[in-house]
Amino acid sequence: MGLTVVTLGGALAPEGEALLAQAGIKSVSTQPYPGKDEVIALLAQTQADAVVVRLVDRLDADIMRASPKLKIIAKHGAGTNDIDVAAAGALNIPVIAAVGANAHSVAEHTIALMLGLAKDMRNQDAFVRQGGWDKTFYKGRELRGSVLGLIGAGMIGRLVAGMARALGLSVLCYDPYAPAGSLGEGIERTDSLESLLRQSDIVSLHCPLTEATRGLINAQTLALMKPSALLINTARGEVVDEPALLAALTGGRIAGAGLDSFAQEPPAADNPLWGLENVIVSSHCGGVTPEARREVSLMSVRNVMAFLNGEVLAQRLFVKG
Repeated sequence: MGLTVVTLGGALAPEGEALLAQAGIKSVSTQPYPGKDEVIALLAQTQADAVVVRLVDRLDADIMRASPKLKIIAKHGAGTNDIDVAAAGALNIPVIAAVGANAHSVAEHTIALMLGLAKDMRNQDAFVRQGGWDKTFYKGRELRGSVLGLIGAGMIGRLVAGMARALGLSVLCYDPYAPAGSLGEGIERTDSLESLLRQSDIVSLHCPLTEATRGLINAQTLALMKPSALLINTARGEVVDEPALLAALTGGRIAGAGLDSFAQEPPAADNPLWGLENVIVSSHCGGVTPEARREVSLMSVRNVMAFLNGEVLAQRLFVKG
């Protein structure tokens, strides 16, 4: 009997589906955010050999047990917080992520949020659409000469640094896990989060969600930032304490925020952040351009196929079977 790959939360990019078809592997997919019972039934029915995780609430042990043939779980992206990695380890099922495949798109999105805030684009767009034409209404500023503080020095953070330096910013980075000499040219390292927050004109988050980073940006850390500073989050929503951020934004503790991710997704329709003029938001879409989706799908499929063929994977396994 042939192999079956089930993708949870929407089909792979056509290029990824084509790779599976060429290899004679059956591909099945669900709609975004399928219900748990639906997923369990589908895995039991298909006897899936591999699961690719796109948009799900949580992949837990009950789901993993639904297919006794399940050999590997591949995250269609970099973060595995929607997968119970510990449960996978207990079941001896490796988990792997498509690390870096969408990094350039996320980095560009980070810069877009940064520029959108600095150039007052949200308010300018609304003002002109409503018939306004008064240059004194413009509250934009130059980024040149500003200090960008990166929290996290992975591939996305380093790409953001290069783009920011081209715009004339200097770059400071805090990442206690980055090896010495790994940050690249033009990035100054600091061993103190407090120092980075005090010095930076823009703070951009590029760290994974862990117990150490959950709520890292909170009332205490926000109080260290400049009143003129901007916060950008294209990482995970849970890294930011949203009530504390709301208080900082409404109280003038910081000047603005650009947010692509939230603790609850999708966020509540009445989220109080929506009413703030100094906030720009997007739907956790920084890494889902067509180009990035193609690269993530191809990496995910190649990882799955290599593992099922008994090859050594180039990407790091989060859990080794």
